[in-house]
Amino acid sequence: MYTVDPLDWEISLRRWVKARRNISSELEDKIITFFKVAFEHTRCPERAWFGIHSSTVSLVVGGIFLAAIQSSGAEPGIWLLVDAEKFLNISGVEYLKVKSTQRSKHPLIWAHSLSLTTLPNLLTNTSLWESFSAATEKILFAPIAKDRDSVQEKRNKKRLSEFRLPQSSQIFERQFQETVHSAFIDKPEVRRRRLETAPIYPNKTKVVTLAFVRNRDVVAEVLIRANGYCEHCKNSAPFIRRSNGLPYLEVHHIKTLAEGGEDTVSNAVALCPNCHRKVHYA
Repeated sequence: MYTVDPLDWEISLRRWVKARRNISSELEDKIITFFKVAFEHTRCPERAWFGIHSSTVSLVVGGIFLAAIQSSGAEPGIWLLVDAEKFLNISGVEYLKVKSTQRSKHPLIWAHSLSLTTLPNLLTNTSLWESFSAATEKILFAPIAKDRDSVQEKRNKKRLSEFRLPQSSQIFERQFQETVHSAFIDKPEVRRRRLETAPIYPNKTKVVTLAFVRNRDVVAEVLIRANGYCEHCKNSAPFIRRSNGLPYLEVHHIKTLAEGGEDTVSNAVALCPNCHRKVHYA
């Protein structure tokens, strides 16, 4: 059993990985990232617990894995809880019904891979993590998610809400928009009461951004092809850039880079800001 410090959990996890000599240093970093991404996408951090044991590293709610890596035993490999309504076909991944949820309001499934070599593909699949995120909320409706806090503490697990984790800017924005929607449907008097006591200056938080180093020639070629017109709505660019005098259009990848899309002219279009937002959020 490994002691996990919520402020520096990576040290314990790296120690666990290094004890398994068949795991390369490259995969070691991928394992760290796997749990970082799982933490970021978990919608119930106050109910989730993280622990490191002899053969298993796991993030759990009640009596069920949210995300886990097992190095040995009867069920080795990578385990990720996902939403049955958002089924994804990913090479090297099998899908299994979570039996304890089949009679609940939201039946869920496991995404399971026997090999750690699938980690790079899993980490870049944004749809998979959106499905996982939805599952971390829906699992709370299943009896298996009943709190087992005393058991988790005996197993030396730590509550995820105690961890100090910088959020990705994308996750931060998504969660903020969810709170906006919640406020939108609240009763006016409820919003007014909150506004009366709300601080007039916002709090600050740290976010991290993962960026792709894009090919500048792809961007230039797509903008030249568009010739100042949005390739979706066909309207002219809404204004001229102050910096270089060119029509303002944004280059969008049809299959996103995060999902393994190519950084090529054929996989990109020039869009006006309105259509670009529409593609992402509509």
